[in-house]
Amino acid sequence: MTVLIFGRNGQLAKALQRSLIAQKVNFLCYGREQLDLLNYKDHLSRVINKVKPSIVINASAYTNVIGAEKNKNSAFLLNAEAPKFMARICKIKDIPFIHFSTDYVFDGLKKTAYMPYDKCNPLNKYGISKREGEKAIMTVGGRCLILRTSWVYDGTSKNFLTNILKQSKTKERLNIVSTQAGRPTYAGHLAEACLSTFKKFPNSPKIYHITNGGKKTNWADFAQKILIKTGARNHINQVNDQFFDTIKRPKNSMLNIKDFEKDFQHIMEPWQAGVDLAFLEMNK
Repeated sequence: MTVLIFGRNGQLAKALQRSLIAQKVNFLCYGREQLDLLNYKDHLSRVINKVKPSIVINASAYTNVIGAEKNKNSAFLLNAEAPKFMARICKIKDIPFIHFSTDYVFDGLKKTAYMPYDKCNPLNKYGISKREGEKAIMTVGGRCLILRTSWVYDGTSKNFLTNILKQSKTKERLNIVSTQAGRPTYAGHLAEACLSTFKKFPNSPKIYHITNGGKKTNWADFAQKILIKTGARNHINQVNDQFFDTIKRPKNSMLNIKDFEKDFQHIMEPWQAGVDLAFLEMNK
């Protein structure tokens, strides 16, 4: 088996590489240095034909929510057009294709956790671009999986956890949003969950939700958990989701993961366990 990963240096791509190494699975990664997805039509077919992968995983994405408002074309190229082209090539060659999506395809108005089949209504250009990617892949068809996740982090990349640690060293008071609920997802756990789909890959397009388990939290409580781990005594000032900018984001990012756990027999760890592993990763 050879796994082809699009995306090389992102936190999810790095976690996938670690998991594949641990399971002794051959893989190749193509990042920006090897493949410019903004000019995908010139390169994707050639790469897939050359590698002849058993599975293709798209771990690349335009994830800058603020940037997507100003750079709509780049966001749609990376989040919708390029994945559509990948799915099309994989369908022609009967190669399983895995694509990651986001809680931002929902408006966050539902009171309970979102199911994969719930109506989508993205609130911003990032969410719209990701939803367009989902729709395009589902329309192409073939053996493809769309894995929606939320609040992804690890112990070394630029993300919420590492940003909180950085701020805690220079600021006594931290302004953190408390009006958005969800579950953080440790990249290592997400990668392991992704690999668990290999042995029971569907023959038709399917959408699943994957996050860490446990009760819902919010960004302020998540930050408090991080600070407790370090022994820091910074004060957290809870603010609303319009404090930093006016971009609309879902207030409820809870994703129901029961279908995934049942179909692939893979139970997701509580999100607090992911924080512990992120600190271990950081201190290696």
